[in-house]
Amino acid sequence: MTKTTSTSVVKTSPVAYSGRANALEKLQIGSYGTEGNETDWTYYDTLIMAAATAQHRMFTDPLGAGGKTYAMTNLTVAGQIPQAQMMEVMAIKVMYTSSAAKVVADLETLFLMLNNTTLALKLSNKDHTFIYTLQELLGTALQFDVAPIAPVLAWSQPQPKFHGIFPLNKKVVLAALTPFEVQIVHHVAPGAALNGDFLRVGLAGILTRAT
Repeated sequence: MTKTTSTSVVKTSPVAYSGRANALEKLQIGSYGTEGNETDWTYYDTLIMAAATAQHRMFTDPLGAGGKTYAMTNLTVAGQIPQAQMMEVMAIKVMYTSSAAKVVADLETLFLMLNNTTLALKLSNKDHTFIYTLQELLGTALQFDVAPIAPVLAWSQPQPKFHGIFPLNKKVVLAALTPFEVQIVHHVAPGAALNGDFLRVGLAGILTRAT
């Protein structure tokens, strides 16, 4: 009687192989892929304070326009996210820099400006996506300055810790070539003591770029 030896063949599941291949592919790509990449990004723009200017339209002058350098903006297309990009805005960054040394009285001028100035994101032909006061965006819920008492050359300023990064409860998606701008409106004219100071606004989140 002849014995027949059976040989079992173990086949790899196509599903299992596909999952492993995809996992390896992702490990090899990292943050960059053959079709594009995603990165933590902030598009920013800067304005110069002027008592005579009640409203500023930001992100309308791109890099190179009007002498703007990377120190002032990194947007390369006027009022639009560039072609083949998509920006998911998850937070607003606000930074303020004095252009010269100030006196104690100028602190109250700054407080009044922050309290009476709004920042709004406006998409073309749409209602404002959001509107906030600069006071809220900067996280200065308590603004209370104390004048120095002679001969002590100092003053105190109790207020919450400065943050400058305001997270949004719902992200805003700016698709490629979608017209947008950030509007800064001084509802009360800022004091002349702030003339020449710099206000920078950043739209922070995830930038997707196709290659």
